Amino acid sequence: MMSDYDFRQLSPHDFELMCRDLFQAELGLVLESFKAGKDGGIDFRYAQAGKQIIVQCKRFVEAGFSGLLRELRKESDKVRKITPGRYVLMTAAPLSDANKTKIVEVIGAQFLVKADIFGCADLNNLLGRHSEVERSHYKLWLASTNVLETVLHNNIVRQSDFQVEKIHGEIKRYVQGNAYPRALEALKADHVVILSGLPGVGKTTLANMLLYEHLSNGFEPIIVRQNFAEGKAMFQKGKPQVFYFDDFMGVTFLGDKGSSDQQREYRAILEFIEMVSSAKDKRLILTTREQMLRQAWDASEQIRNAGLMDRKVVIRMDDYSVRQRAEILYNHVFFSDLPPEYRDELLKNEFYLQIVKHDKFNPRLIEWLSTYRRLKNVPVGDYQTFVTQLLQDPAEIWRHAFEQQISDAGRSLLLSLFSFGGQVGDAVLREGFAALHAHRAQAYGLPRRPEDYTRARAELHGAFVRPTASDSIEFINPSVVDWLNRVVRQEPENVVDLIRGAVRFTQVVQIWNFIQSAVGGGCRKALRQNISQLAPTIGKLAMAERASPHEGGVSYLAPSYEERLATLIRMADMLRVSALFPAIEGVITRIEGEHSKTHCDIEKTIAAVRAYEQAEWEGLERFESFFQGCADELIASADHSCGSIELRELLEQYKVSATPNHPLQIALRKTLEGFVGNYLSDEISGCQSGQDFDCLIDNLEYFGRTLGVDVNRAVSDVHKAYDEYTYYEDQLADQQMEEYREHRDMERESDDSIREMFGSLRSEY
Repeated sequence: MMSDYDFRQLSPHDFELMCRDLFQAELGLVLESFKAGKDGGIDFRYAQAGKQIIVQCKRFVEAGFSGLLRELRKESDKVRKITPGRYVLMTAAPLSDANKTKIVEVIGAQFLVKADIFGCADLNNLLGRHSEVERSHYKLWLASTNVLETVLHNNIVRQSDFQVEKIHGEIKRYVQGNAYPRALEALKADHVVILSGLPGVGKTTLANMLLYEHLSNGFEPIIVRQNFAEGKAMFQKGKPQVFYFDDFMGVTFLGDKGSSDQQREYRAILEFIEMVSSAKDKRLILTTREQMLRQAWDASEQIRNAGLMDRKVVIRMDDYSVRQRAEILYNHVFFSDLPPEYRDELLKNEFYLQIVKHDKFNPRLIEWLSTYRRLKNVPVGDYQTFVTQLLQDPAEIWRHAFEQQISDAGRSLLLSLFSFGGQVGDAVLREGFAALHAHRAQAYGLPRRPEDYTRARAELHGAFVRPTASDSIEFINPSVVDWLNRVVRQEPENVVDLIRGAVRFTQVVQIWNFIQSAVGGGCRKALRQNISQLAPTIGKLAMAERASPHEGGVSYLAPSYEERLATLIRMADMLRVSALFPAIEGVITRIEGEHSKTHCDIEKTIAAVRAYEQAEWEGLERFESFFQGCADELIASADHSCGSIELRELLEQYKVSATPNHPLQIALRKTLEGFVGNYLSDEISGCQSGQDFDCLIDNLEYFGRTLGVDVNRAVSDVHKAYDEYTYYEDQLADQQMEEYREHRDMERESDDSIREMFGSLRSEY
């Protein structure tokens, strides 16, 4: 049966690639590609022994023959200048014999014959002759109307909640990476594939594409939602079935590692996988976060021995090159409802290159800027400015999802993660969530369930948050932080809730830094109005133990007591309330206890002293004796161990009272002698850049001026090491310059191919 495509599902770029592959398959040769703007109208060329074949690809689905003829009249002069030995035209426009005669008249009979004009029917004929080309261009057949109709008339599909039409619409915009053929091959070979990777890398989209392809081949879809018992109940021998379980290691398997219940779930996984793997007419598509799969691997000997990792296809966000980003943008724009004038704005001054190279590029943002209903109120002349602002502050795209699509527990989890600075370990986040959500539930009458954290994690993963390689949780995109900044700023009561629900002092520091920032806004007023009620919580967190015993030693929770003290001093100075005095006194007691056992941290202690000295509120003078006594502690620490940066901070802090015979001046000179004799050589060895050497030399010269001592020998030693470093650095720089030139040339070539692709956005308008 001959193919019957209208090629609407292919963009001009995709159409060109299909035509190239068809022509190469038909003639058994390899065509060269030409860059837009330099080819004089050529898309592909074959040249040998002075004779060249020129191939032009003109999609013109919407514009048809009349639009094609207008375009060819413009091209005819270019063809005559090139004088090709053979000119070939390939177009998706339906053509009659009379149409082809007219085209020959326009181009010239000396260059073009009817046999070298391939219209819609001719291309379908070639596809029938070269099925491997048809198969390799998956959008051609997967997004065709015939496949859609076949799938929609499947009663089983209509009864399921699989969104066939939605997936069909996504196919045209989908950019196929190397994971698609690998996953498809895994399904054919083993009947099971596990799509793994961090949230947001496209696991679910790829799974949808694989599932849709199997539906087009007559498979019954079974969407598994809770556990594998569902799949087992729907399993029917002798019937083609494709099972799909999104995030199969997620909600169901977040229990205690190694528990008997979890081990039973693991057995259920392996049993069902074995059932599908041994059945010729069954397929199983699974997606999971890499972290969850790794946890299962660590927790279960069954999983380790079952060869589960052999069925894994890993998808990585870093696999998306600038070229693939460009294809995502191109596909979204071409198949969007954007009027031509908006497309022209994207093309103007190659604005699209700025978009695809932006560090906040993401598919959700691309969908936003290519959807006309969101742009109706944006004048065409302001479109580039609008997109630039959206790239700089993409927070707006999160509004609907945050306000309408996630639960109250989900919002509590996002706010808790925000208070931890956007990244924290799962166990600590769970603790922080429990405290904040309990407070918000009581304050606002929100429902609570034991599984709230697990469900909130599941609903947010891949949309708002993702796991890291170190088993922490972080926001999936910097623009989520931008949005939460806005949420907290616009509703300052959130600041009060976040402090009431805090479980670590690091959260207090994070919230305080936000309040002090330019975006803090009315949050300062909210904190001032509620500080009396919040002070006990702040004090409890400030005085909490830092030492955390673990196997093999003790770790210390950040921030240090000195950093906590600096924060409390600044808070008390701004708010002018004595409610924080008990917290300050408690932290000072903790610091004095630590200093009795070990030397103080010079940099952090000086920061606390400076916070006190910069304070303007007289009420803080009650703590003056402690801060005055810090000088002795700092000198003792510097004598024990001190770097040049710490020593300079020490000198800058106390030089005002350091007259030549002052005890502090004498102590600092002794500290300098110890630094030069014991630590200077190590610091020289640690210099990693010219800036490091310059900084060390500057510090030594400062010590000489301030303390009136001779540092010439020390400076000379640094200069000698600097000269050796410069010699090797120059050699390295030559090598790096060569690598840079190669990279620059590759990047230029990549940019040219992107320009060629986006140039086709103009081709039919």
